[in-house]
Amino acid sequence: MAGRWWAADYSGPPLLSLDARLAEGWGVTVGDTVTLDILGRDIALKVASLRQIEWQGLGLNFVLIASPGLLEAAPHTHIATLRGDPARDAAVLRAITDAFPNVSGIRVRDALEAVSGLLERLGTAVSAVAGVTLLAGGLVLAGAMAAGQRRRVRDAVVLKVVGATRAQVRRAWMVEFGLLGATAGVIAALCGTAASWAVARYVMRTDWAFLPGTLAATILGCTLLTLLLGYAGTALALRARAAPLLRNE
Repeated sequence: MAGRWWAADYSGPPLLSLDARLAEGWGVTVGDTVTLDILGRDIALKVASLRQIEWQGLGLNFVLIASPGLLEAAPHTHIATLRGDPARDAAVLRAITDAFPNVSGIRVRDALEAVSGLLERLGTAVSAVAGVTLLAGGLVLAGAMAAGQRRRVRDAVVLKVVGATRAQVRRAWMVEFGLLGATAGVIAALCGTAASWAVARYVMRTDWAFLPGTLAATILGCTLLTLLLGYAGTALALRARAAPLLRNE
């Protein structure tokens, strides 16, 4: 993200490569000095580069990486990862431990599978909550349209009395409902997009991806749902007889 990596044969003052997000939180940039307590000694390291680490890939990485020569004489351990056929994991572990008794082999596949299953269950729960929210929104929309049914009946009667045909009234109302649904869809899409961007950027600290297909489907779904409910209400209103309503008025 910034700075330069040291050469393969570097042998100068100790340098440090730092996670860019951690550096941002610390207020550290390339050229600054970070002091670390290593085995009871305070060692100053100059920040030479900042890296963007994709932790979601679950690859082997470290927040801080020092240049060669600094820690080679200190007690340390080596770490390596191996990806292979799941059916051969046990045989590979036995072969490694038999050849190198001081090497500890840890099978992380089970932990990763458990985490993956947990994330899938969380995704299902989020989808269920979203479905309940959509259902509640649909019920609210249906209730709002049902509340205006009496007004639509009166308007349909008046329009038919002054000479409008059923087709003309139906087309006019379909335009109204279409605009209403499209407006609701656009507002929902804008609010949802802004909310998802804020959650991804500031809460989850991850990249945000714009999904135009999902956005268009949301707007189209709102429009179609409003048209469907509006058509049902329009059909009932157009069947109403004019004489009883006019007598009551």
